[in-house]
Amino acid sequence: MGIALRDVKLAERHVELSWRDGRAGDRFSLLWLKDHCPSPQCLHPDTKQRQIDTFSIPENISARAVAIEENGRVLKVEWADDAHVSRFDAAFLASVLPANQAMPKRVLWDAAAIEQQVPMVAHDAVMADDVALKQWLELTEAYGFCIVTGTPATPEATQALLERVTYIRHTIFGGFWDFTANMEHKDTAYTTLAIGPHTDGTYSFDAPGYQMLHCLAFNGSGGENVFVDGFKVAEIMHRNHPKEHHLLTEIELTGQYIDKERNVHLQASRPLFRLNKAGELLQVSYNNYDRAPFYLPAEETAALYRALKIFASYVNDPKMQYRRRLTPGDAVMFDNWRALHARDAYQGYRRLCGAYLNKEDVESRLRRLRAL
Repeated sequence: MGIALRDVKLAERHVELSWRDGRAGDRFSLLWLKDHCPSPQCLHPDTKQRQIDTFSIPENISARAVAIEENGRVLKVEWADDAHVSRFDAAFLASVLPANQAMPKRVLWDAAAIEQQVPMVAHDAVMADDVALKQWLELTEAYGFCIVTGTPATPEATQALLERVTYIRHTIFGGFWDFTANMEHKDTAYTTLAIGPHTDGTYSFDAPGYQMLHCLAFNGSGGENVFVDGFKVAEIMHRNHPKEHHLLTEIELTGQYIDKERNVHLQASRPLFRLNKAGELLQVSYNNYDRAPFYLPAEETAALYRALKIFASYVNDPKMQYRRRLTPGDAVMFDNWRALHARDAYQGYRRLCGAYLNKEDVESRLRRLRAL
């Protein structure tokens, strides 16, 4: 029957819930429950925005009675200060508990592991079916990237694939890109030179969450694409180089993008390994090309360079890299907060297209697909 409550006990300032699955009791304050009342008077039924005046709720608010309804699926609260009654879905109450706010399950990989299970989905299925769309986004979430095979080698088809997820993010490079090695922007990506493993947007306060690349045409040699699981590298460093790992979670590095002709100088700072308050890894942010000058005391400078050298040694190790020359039809979307990407130097003609998507928009799409 899904998530259900077994019992509820009313105390002076809170209710204590017990669950059918035997979990230990969880306490919800009466003030919190009043603030989160889902009734139409308190929560707008269409916008889902709070309408109750949170700060007019008395701190000592009390309830007249509480009860379990609908075979454990609903908690009923009768308030003492008025005739109002609140009914909370048990699934909603369970969803806000810290135990249910865990990070997404990720499959960390190195070269040997990913070669056994390269995440792929078919373009036509993704475009036609929400189940396949959900599979694509879940594979991208789990592995940090996923290849959409059979994508028509046109800008229009690639853009439609991106917009199947959400709207395209605009940056200094515009929205949707379709380019060759033409130096349109002051960036190595617009050359035939090799590009080492990096993440994009280290100079943006909110670096792009996801990126798609699709090679529309290639006539030449070289140009293999490279992907590295930055979260796997973080795991290895945490285990084998704890001091250096810790340093890279603390010292903020500044990225910058300079284009004097366009009067642009972007800068942003964050640690290479950005953690949440629980100490879990949220983001890998590394681009040695775009790193701005920094100053630290001499000993800290030496320690930082040692830590960066260790990190660079892993991301440049072929044992950590998934290598694949993107060809027409293979559109790859990857998590720019996790997967570092690179490209070998090449000779000849290469036409590439793609775009950025915001982190929260992709997560929003997946969240709604999971709710269907």
